Amino acid sequence: MTPELAVPVSPEPEAPVVETAPAPKAKKAPARPRKAAPKPVVEPVVEPVVEAPEAEIPKAAALALPAQACTVLEAIQDGKAVELIFLDAETNPPRTFEPRQLAFDALSQAWFVWGWDRRYNAERHHRLDQLAEVNLVEGVGRSAQGPYKEGVPANQIGGWLGGEPIPVKATLLKQWIFAVKQAPAPFPDFTILDQEEGKALVSFTATDLRAIARWCMQFGDGLQVLEPQRLVDRIKQVGLHWAGKAAAQPAAAAPAPRASGRPERAPEAAKPSGRPERTPEPHRRAEQPRREAPEPARREAPEPTRREAPESPAPKSKPGKVEIRFERL
Repeated sequence: MTPELAVPVSPEPEAPVVETAPAPKAKKAPARPRKAAPKPVVEPVVEPVVEAPEAEIPKAAALALPAQACTVLEAIQDGKAVELIFLDAETNPPRTFEPRQLAFDALSQAWFVWGWDRRYNAERHHRLDQLAEVNLVEGVGRSAQGPYKEGVPANQIGGWLGGEPIPVKATLLKQWIFAVKQAPAPFPDFTILDQEEGKALVSFTATDLRAIARWCMQFGDGLQVLEPQRLVDRIKQVGLHWAGKAAAQPAAAAPAPRASGRPERAPEAAKPSGRPERTPEPHRRAEQPRREAPEPARREAPEPTRREAPESPAPKSKPGKVEIRFERL
């Protein structure tokens, strides 16, 4: 193989640079005003309405006070009585009521009013959804007890401040002290003072002994009544009935036996018999017609005893003659 020879290549000549004058700039045409482009129409997006389940509906509207509850609350704040008209007017006639408390019960989901029922002169609860009307009563209303102090609210006259006042004192034990302090005052002038550890002195004034006894008995053995004595006797009487035991009555004296000429015989003891006692049959026989019990035999008066004539004494005999003979031998 022969080696290739490198042939030198000459560079090409450059073309001469010729300067040319710049061309005149063309004038720009005046800009035409542009029309505003129309805005695109955006249609509102309608989201489908999804009904929430009943459990998720807020209950604020349901918890609003009904009209009857508002009337009762107004009567409590202004110290007035109300007239209750029931839906079933034939069974429950209208009555004047002194409201003391308005409460919503969690179990029955209903509103209740508690106070003094002047129809029965006792404490009562009434359910508002069973009432047709609740009307305010001006003044103390009918069947109000008295006398009472002037300026006392009508809803505190009934069993709390009407009639003869009953001052009460009782000792409350520790398991109930905190609960009573947190609860509303059940009676006027209600005070509770701490004493030695685990005890408190409760004092108040009321006019209805039944209402006081019911309030005291709800604590069971956690309260001890100090005064008055008639309240203590009332609670003892109710306790006997709770236990199913009637108060002991003195036994009637047995009638004295009638005097009779004949001496009474002692009852003879039952003689043991060789025969075994007959056991009752396991199956009950057919019921037989009930026989009337025979009338008890009348006890006739004993006949008068006949007295026998006394025997005449034997005639006295004359002594016999004794003859003595001597014979000669």
